[in-house]
Amino acid sequence: MRIRPVPQFAPEPVGIMIYQNGVLTDPDGDNVTLKVVNTDNNTIVVPAGTVAPKEGTTGKYSYTLNSQQSSIMGNYLVTWTYAIDGSPRTATDQYEVVEQMPFWSSLTYDERQLAVNIFGRIDASFDSSQGGPYLQEMKQSNFNAYEQVSFIMSTEAVDYCNYEFQPVFTPAYEIGIQAQAPWPANWYGILSSQTYAHFIKHVARQYIEQPTPEGMNAAWLNRRDYYDRWMEFYKVEKEIADKQLRQMKRTYMVGSKRSMLVAGGLIPRMFINPARPHFMYASANAGGV
Repeated sequence: MRIRPVPQFAPEPVGIMIYQNGVLTDPDGDNVTLKVVNTDNNTIVVPAGTVAPKEGTTGKYSYTLNSQQSSIMGNYLVTWTYAIDGSPRTATDQYEVVEQMPFWSSLTYDERQLAVNIFGRIDASFDSSQGGPYLQEMKQSNFNAYEQVSFIMSTEAVDYCNYEFQPVFTPAYEIGIQAQAPWPANWYGILSSQTYAHFIKHVARQYIEQPTPEGMNAAWLNRRDYYDRWMEFYKVEKEIADKQLRQMKRTYMVGSKRSMLVAGGLIPRMFINPARPHFMYASANAGGV
């Protein structure tokens, strides 16, 4: 499992969900405490015994790091302590404070979970020491998995969903905390599929500019066909994602106009030539006007 990133200086929550026999359960006295340690230098960031407030839902507790506590880049370990029926329990979690992630930080928590799930689909691909595309190994690529997926979701993917196929969404759907027309939660599956396909295309285009070693006798790993492989993969996923997007957009179509009034009587649609039906498209994503 990839370690969760926390953008530097960001006020980010860390949390725990407590299960007993597969059911979310509150611990004894609703008491959960935590300790956070920077494992790179063994500095205590949040002292042991710090209370993690309940989120309002059974079994869910969280603590929000302040900008000072997330100011030092590095690896951190969270240790949770609580008790169930008098039996002490502990749980641990890890996170890494990284460079600021503007696109990731702009997403809602549900959209962040989509980004995590999307990259998880290729996180076990072969050519990387930590899993995922080889680009992560190259410093000049500046590859941050969750930030890259968040970037594609917030730009290419949502733009494609808004403007590809009829009807065009007006006003256009947006992604993130500040969205004026937020993407509908019941269509998150469409957003996820399109982001996944466009992210694969994004990986492919990073391999366009690769030199061919000439005039030298040396063994080297030839990755020049990676572009073609990723693009073939993209075409497969794009076909699936586009089928889903078309299904979604069909729900925004508003009836057809094939009835007509003749001599004071309404002629049913079944008696009118349907060869050239007139479809009306919704002009707004809130049901049309």
